[in-house]
Amino acid sequence: MIHCPTCGSGLRFDIASQMMVCESCRNRYEPASLKDNIYNDAQTANSFDSYAYICPSCGAEINTTDQNDAVGFCPYCGGASMIFDKLRREWRPEGIIPFTVTKEQCKELYCKEVKKHIFVSSKYRDPAMIEGFRGIYMPYCSFNGVVQGDVKLRAKSPEVHVGNYDYQTVYYDMQGNAQYTISEIISHDVSAAFDDHISERLCPYIPDTELPFHPAYLSGFYAETGNVDINEYGPIVWNDMLPFICKEMGKHPYIKDAETANNVTLDDYAFENTVPLHIFPSKRKLFPVWFMSYRNGKKITYAAVNGQTGKVAADLPLSPVRILIAALIFSAVIFGALMVAMNFLPTLPASTTLGLCSILGLTGMYCMQHCYIRTIGTALHQSELTTKFPVGSVIWTIGAMFGTVLATTDGTYNQGRFFIGIMVLIIAVPLLFIGYYLPQTSLTAKIKKIQLTDQSMQSNGILIEARKFNKINFLIRSVTYIALMAMIAVMLFVRLKNIEYYLLAGLAGALLFVVALAHILFQSNVAKRRLPQFNKKGAAYDEN
Repeated sequence: MIHCPTCGSGLRFDIASQMMVCESCRNRYEPASLKDNIYNDAQTANSFDSYAYICPSCGAEINTTDQNDAVGFCPYCGGASMIFDKLRREWRPEGIIPFTVTKEQCKELYCKEVKKHIFVSSKYRDPAMIEGFRGIYMPYCSFNGVVQGDVKLRAKSPEVHVGNYDYQTVYYDMQGNAQYTISEIISHDVSAAFDDHISERLCPYIPDTELPFHPAYLSGFYAETGNVDINEYGPIVWNDMLPFICKEMGKHPYIKDAETANNVTLDDYAFENTVPLHIFPSKRKLFPVWFMSYRNGKKITYAAVNGQTGKVAADLPLSPVRILIAALIFSAVIFGALMVAMNFLPTLPASTTLGLCSILGLTGMYCMQHCYIRTIGTALHQSELTTKFPVGSVIWTIGAMFGTVLATTDGTYNQGRFFIGIMVLIIAVPLLFIGYYLPQTSLTAKIKKIQLTDQSMQSNGILIEARKFNKINFLIRSVTYIALMAMIAVMLFVRLKNIEYYLLAGLAGALLFVVALAHILFQSNVAKRRLPQFNKKGAAYDEN
């Protein structure tokens, strides 16, 4: 604990004023102005004393400079208590970014984020749970990159129109010898307990406010000391730093002149770029994070807020109940619209209802699969899976519905209307299948081939869950797709009683409901984590 120079009571770091405040006499001091008598000799210059608390359930460890800061529960597994270990001498980081976001601001930012997701359970808005945010300084390490040797960079020309629908891009290679250094542009957390899946989403931190480390900044907060070999992040940092290196090298006059003379631009992300880049750890630092966990049985969810920028990264499992209620309301609106249409258009047969339900069922399956693919792409940083929802699919779906109405309604020109409806369906349905459903199947297949290179435990867990879900999803979707296509054929070519058409329409809705339920459970499950077990050698999560 840092003591007040005036009265000897404990000092606490006040985020709002960025000053050390005495709990007794209320005097305020600049943190850097407080003399650090403990660390005057050479042996202790690179260390500081902290009190370690260890969770008996999962083995996670956090530290504090004040022994009176009793830790009531483990932030990583939600365990009821943490055991005081002993006074330790920990490594002294070179830099620290103090908290600038207060706890009240943190809670407001988190609530604002949760409100954006209407299908998240109300328990994640519970004030008692939100009060569980704890300020923790997480250990990070910055890295330097050094380029020395022969370099080959790929450049490309603007697209040239060479035909009615053809464009051509010419690529060039720039070669030379370079010596270049880039300092501390990449930082990575070095905590086994702080999942990379969250730390990446909280980034970036702004280095402008970084200060030399002083233990005073830890007063009133917890800290992690770092327990991951920083060399493990070498390949990850290399991939992250390479585009920055290429971009900076592209500012060299030689390359700028070559770009201007040949009307080309440097492609920073080209796989053909060959750069002899060597990565070296630079400085260890502490970055501020507001952290909260919510435990439910053998599952746990995390929420974190960047203590400097206020950026939020949270596991927000969807509430099946909320989604089911929304689905029932949406279904009731559609059913009501069909009933109103049947009342105002007496000639509208029951087969039309079956056809429209079948088309909407196919569209609903497509939308849910798109959300599934995009969820995986976003969570695992797979850009090819994070495609936007195609507007064309909506247009052709409306066309298919229009064709259904034409093909099933009576009128003076019944045969002509039926023929036109059939032609519209013949065009719209195959275009939906070839243009949208098949490419979506191809994207789904790519999930099986994803190879992760990061160290995130949550990312690996999401990939495992996605592959498990693929098997169940394929079976359910196949049965539903075949059934819906058969219903479209029945609508067009089989004469049934009205009640039979309605029963088949109800079956289409039931099949779509099963698909939706499977997707809801998947989306809810991937946001939850297994209980961590850091006290098991080689294990990050409990396998039970």
